[in-house]
Amino acid sequence: MSAQRWVIPLLITALLLTSACSVASAATTKKTNVVQIIKPPKNGKAGPTQPVSGRAQLLTGYKLWIVPYDPTTGAYYPKGSITVRSDATWSTRLAVGNVFGVGKVFQIHAVAANPSASNALTNYAAQRTGIAKLPAGAQAVDAVTVTRVAADVASAASAITSPTPVPSTTSVATSSATAEASASATTSAGVNSGITSSNPLPGFEAVFALGALAAIFVVICWTRQR
Repeated sequence: MSAQRWVIPLLITALLLTSACSVASAATTKKTNVVQIIKPPKNGKAGPTQPVSGRAQLLTGYKLWIVPYDPTTGAYYPKGSITVRSDATWSTRLAVGNVFGVGKVFQIHAVAANPSASNALTNYAAQRTGIAKLPAGAQAVDAVTVTRVAADVASAASAITSPTPVPSTTSVATSSATAEASASATTSAGVNSGITSSNPLPGFEAVFALGALAAIFVVICWTRQR
C-alpha cells in the first residue's frame, strides 16, 4: 500500500516534467532569418549597376529584398525581391541610377520580408519613389555602407592590368581557389551560426521546471502522509 501511494505523484511529476522539457527545447531551437552581404564589402564602393551578392537562410514564406537606403534623408528605395539558391547563395545587380550621385555615401540593406510586407514592397518598387520606413513584417537583417562611384567596381577592377607578369599561373590559380574556399567556409559558418537559440541560457527552463516540480512532489507526498 505504501508503494501505491507514490504511483500517482510520480506519474504526474513525469508528465509535467516532460511537457516542461518539450517547451524549453522548442524555445531553444527557434530559427530566425539570417542574411549576409558579402559583396560589396563594408565601406566599399558601388557603381550605378553594382553587383551585390551574399548568403541567406530565410524562414518559410519570407523573401529577400536588397534595398538602398539614404541615411541623409532616411528614405528606402525598394528595387525587387531576389531568389535565394538552394546552396544559400544569392546575387543581383543593384541599379541606383541617378538616386545617388557620384561621391554619395549610402547603405545597401538586406531585408527579409514576409508575404504581406513583400507585397507592399512590390507596390513601392513600382512607384519608384523612396519610402520613410519599411512596412510591417520587413526587417533589415544586414547592411553595408558604400560610396557611389562612376563605374561599377567589378568593371573598373577588370580594366586594371598588372605591370608585372604573373610568374606562375598554376600557383596563382591554386592560391585563389584556396582563398575562395576559405572565404566560402567562413561565410557559411557565419550564416549558420546566426540560427541560434532565442534563449540566452539554453536549458534554464527545464532546470527551473524540475526544481518547481520537485517542490510540488514533496508537498503532495507530505499531504498524503498526514
